[in-house]
Amino acid sequence: METCTCGLEAKPGESQRHFSGWTPVSRPALSHWITAHELEALTVALSRGCLPPDFLRKLSRLTKGDLNDHFIEQHCRLFAALIVATEDGSFRGVSRSDRERLLRVLAYVRKDDDAIPDYRPDGFADDQQEMRAATVELSSLIKAFKAWRLRNQVPAMWSDHGARARLI
Repeated sequence: METCTCGLEAKPGESQRHFSGWTPVSRPALSHWITAHELEALTVALSRGCLPPDFLRKLSRLTKGDLNDHFIEQHCRLFAALIVATEDGSFRGVSRSDRERLLRVLAYVRKDDDAIPDYRPDGFADDQQEMRAATVELSSLIKAFKAWRLRNQVPAMWSDHGARARLI
């Protein structure tokens, strides 16, 4: 997944509608905090193969935190890569409900003003709780994606690296 700027950011105060035709499968806490606009903006960005700029900045801040913050950051990137691989058709077998669950968790972590606002000292406790719940719930899907990625994406990364090293 490339790091790029898609120019999509959620607007505060948007109505809290859900995508029509989608059955909410996430925990009630997520349904309360995530708007249809936030889900749609994230979906559009991921369909372009990138994360929104505000989300990338947040993930960058999380890399400077403790192990819990790193857990959130790494799993957000993993979930985003899984969705991108699903969107481009290279990774198959993700149900619509699992895809929505991943999107909702990402949208929740992206949101600064959620159940525990992120500016508080304990502000990422709720984000970590949601991320851990999703990783447990979707563990077989995550395991299958990691195995697929090792077989299909990592070898290409190494061959690209070797070609660049020879050019230097």
